[in-house]
Amino acid sequence: MPTDSQAQSTIAELKALSDLIQASLTSIEATMTARSLDFPSPHTTMTMESEGPRMIPEVDEACSLIVSAAMQLIYSVRSPILNITVAATQHAIPAALGVVTAANIAEACREAGPLGAHVSELAKASSIHPSKLARLLRMLATNHIFTEVSPDVFANNRASSVLDTGKSVKELVANPTNKFHGTTGGAAGVGHVTDEAMKAAAFLQEALLDPKISHSEEPNETALNVAFKTDRTIWDWFDMPENRSRLLRFGYSMEYMKHASPPTAVIEGFDWATLDKNSLVVDVGGGIGAQSMTLARTYPHLRFVVQDREPVVDEAQKFWENGLSGALQSGRVTLQAHDFFATQPIQNAAVFLLRNIMHDWPDKYASVILKQLRSAAAPNTQLIIVDNLLSYACINEQLKSIPGADRPLPPRPLLPNGGHVSFVTFIGDMQMLELCNGKERTIPEFAALMEQTGWKLVRVHQGNASAVGSTKLIGIPA
Repeated sequence: MPTDSQAQSTIAELKALSDLIQASLTSIEATMTARSLDFPSPHTTMTMESEGPRMIPEVDEACSLIVSAAMQLIYSVRSPILNITVAATQHAIPAALGVVTAANIAEACREAGPLGAHVSELAKASSIHPSKLARLLRMLATNHIFTEVSPDVFANNRASSVLDTGKSVKELVANPTNKFHGTTGGAAGVGHVTDEAMKAAAFLQEALLDPKISHSEEPNETALNVAFKTDRTIWDWFDMPENRSRLLRFGYSMEYMKHASPPTAVIEGFDWATLDKNSLVVDVGGGIGAQSMTLARTYPHLRFVVQDREPVVDEAQKFWENGLSGALQSGRVTLQAHDFFATQPIQNAAVFLLRNIMHDWPDKYASVILKQLRSAAAPNTQLIIVDNLLSYACINEQLKSIPGADRPLPPRPLLPNGGHVSFVTFIGDMQMLELCNGKERTIPEFAALMEQTGWKLVRVHQGNASAVGSTKLIGIPA
């Protein structure tokens, strides 16, 4: 039984969380007033432009504090039995999201207008049964995704509008394979995580407790392999003809994740301007080269090689021809087919850039990538790894020795890693584990991996805790 002092300290902690929420709201209000802006309403549909106020650094920071404090407050006041019950049954939300996305419900709601439509009308966007659809939508509306305007009548709100492809229901029904083409990728991202990712997650227990594969670092001995009864890696599995639609959807979902970071995130945290004229930046596994294009537009004194698989290079050709005229013809930008597990052909790079590559691979394979780059590195070559960082839920004194790694602690009584605002990174880590035996890493894990492969971690740049893909680890040849 708690003592009086313990009870008082608990109430003090709850009040501290409440005060933190209030102070953060006051900060947001002051910024909005000073800039004559309105904070985005949860009751309106979303556009990237309308999210502008939330992207202001001080507003973003205040929002992050509110999210973590509010979630910690909920878990502190709610019954632990309910906490575990809710945590164990959260799969119901992505399951419902997957259905309504596939059933084109956000598009049907948009066509119905702000007053919404009855489920019997919304169900016509697919073959779903109206009463079953109502149950899914009501649960989502209870979680602030969609709005129940009147009994069985639903409309979009800000959250559900992320699922809207902007296309007509008629067009989607007639040509479902083009559903995600030309979109921001929100619906594609939901489709990916509620299909292959969630189905793989359902078999994580079998994969991790099977003595045959529990300790495996092979990318084809995962929960996905158990779920879909395949011995292929996810990349080879995506290439199967029957998974063509999944591969396309995955590509669009990766485009969507770019919106989680500021478009100039690749510029931050490294002084690109100090590189010598004509310095060569090698974008390893760079896809079509979106990050390199941002750098090329900002720093005209730099040259670039964008490396990826042959089919991606073909797409990159179109991307650069349309996005930065003359860059390919002048030789300032080169597109190169390359397997990053093979010998790196570029020997004079100023920078090797790896963005969202390392988390796809367990240490066994990640070390091969880094060793190939180390063998090709010149004495002054710098390695930049852009990946999400897992942060400990406790204080870690090890980080003090690495410049930039030891970020200021959030206000008490929040967890040292910021709490719920950093949860997206942990979700990503679970998906890497389930799909390909990859992993998000802590800073000490990255430091150890770099040391084992001939690199030395010399500095870390950490963006806001809520920003995905803004962290940089800078290394030099050891």
